[in-house]
Amino acid sequence: MNSLTKKIIAITLSLFIAYLIYYGSFLPFRKAQKYIKTRETQVNSLDQFNALYDGLLNYPSPAGQDEIVSAYLEILSILIDREASNKNFNEQLVRHLVGKAEEWAGPIIEKGAGFSFSKIIFNFANVYRSATIVLRDEEYYKKAIRLYALGLEYSPDRTIFLYNLFDMYRFGGDKENARKIGERIMKVYKDEKVGQILQDL
Repeated sequence: MNSLTKKIIAITLSLFIAYLIYYGSFLPFRKAQKYIKTRETQVNSLDQFNALYDGLLNYPSPAGQDEIVSAYLEILSILIDREASNKNFNEQLVRHLVGKAEEWAGPIIEKGAGFSFSKIIFNFANVYRSATIVLRDEEYYKKAIRLYALGLEYSPDRTIFLYNLFDMYRFGGDKENARKIGERIMKVYKDEKVGQILQDL
């Protein structure tokens, strides 16, 4: 092996290592830093909130995006629940927050995979659930149902999907499907409280 070949190999390896460090360590680290800073920032307006989180979620990184989207969905659910507690809640705000959830979680759901996929399904469904409760929106209700059911496809008999799907069907007055899910809960978890609810359906 001549000296030129050795130099080419050395340069190639150096570039490859630099690439791994930049994309595998530096960008994820910077994104994590931005997430911490974003969570610590005092937010005073919707515009500021959107600017902060859009900036965070748009920051390029090969790792960490799904986890941050999942945490973002949890924040949106909390904000919707908080707004719902107001006597004169802002419907436009609630719909805006749902739209932001759809903007960031929708593509991940369509992709059908991800490091925190089940958690994203659950948190996205919770956004629709919260919006359904405050707005009584039939489309949000259907989307919450669809996501909780999707969660069961990926995590069969997982309590967070079963119980929320059970509650959503009851909330929507769908006794037939509520009974089916309730019976499934009883079969797997022998929950006496659910058994009592089934008797009253």
